[in-house]
Amino acid sequence: MIAANSESAAIDHFVSPPEGGTVAVSGPDDRVKLSYAQEETASPASSAFDMIVKLGNNKVDVYRYRDPDTGRSGYFDGKGYRLGQYLLRNPVPDARRTSGFGTRRHPVLGYSRMHAGVDWAAPIGTPIYAAADGVVKSVGKHGGDGKMTVIDHGHGYESAYSHQSRFADGIKAGVTVHQGEVIGYVGKSGLVTGPHLHYAMSVNGRKVDPMQVHFIREGRLSGTALAKFEKAVAADGDKAHTEAGV
Repeated sequence: MIAANSESAAIDHFVSPPEGGTVAVSGPDDRVKLSYAQEETASPASSAFDMIVKLGNNKVDVYRYRDPDTGRSGYFDGKGYRLGQYLLRNPVPDARRTSGFGTRRHPVLGYSRMHAGVDWAAPIGTPIYAAADGVVKSVGKHGGDGKMTVIDHGHGYESAYSHQSRFADGIKAGVTVHQGEVIGYVGKSGLVTGPHLHYAMSVNGRKVDPMQVHFIREGRLSGTALAKFEKAVAADGDKAHTEAGV
């Protein structure tokens, strides 16, 4: 049977407590539900322990897989990509989403252009949390983005936080930050009509919708290792879905 603390271990792997807290949460706008089948007899792969992570209306299949030859364990998606931390989609507690990712009419400039991020409205001074562990790449004024912080999360993932009123103490280029750590405060610096956070995400240099990026992918299994993983998923995955009722 799968250990009773497996669900807690999975949550601890993906998310960290916010600064000042003791309980790991998925983020201000998300609810993570892990559903899995309890096995009376462990499979040879021990196994492709199948979890269904529900993020709003989205569902992500996650597998805790241990290679039967090497004994190494990790969390993977259905395509064999190793999953690192979960990325907070809304780094501002209780904020209100006012604009999404895509082309829109700019409220200040008055013409349509790409809006490569998501806007979260909140009062000036509301804390902004780091979306995941990483190293601060830059901090400072950046044209229409106002006061902006960029964090490098590794594996090609970067997050940016614009229009801040001020940066948190100690936040400067080269500093390591952790998921849930306060990095700055909501403001209205730059080209804005009111206080909000403009939150942007890029993967390998390409801007992506932060609402559609759930985990940091840390590379993919290949060759024999991928073949073993796919075999384990095929053997265990369908059963887990059925018994979990999802």
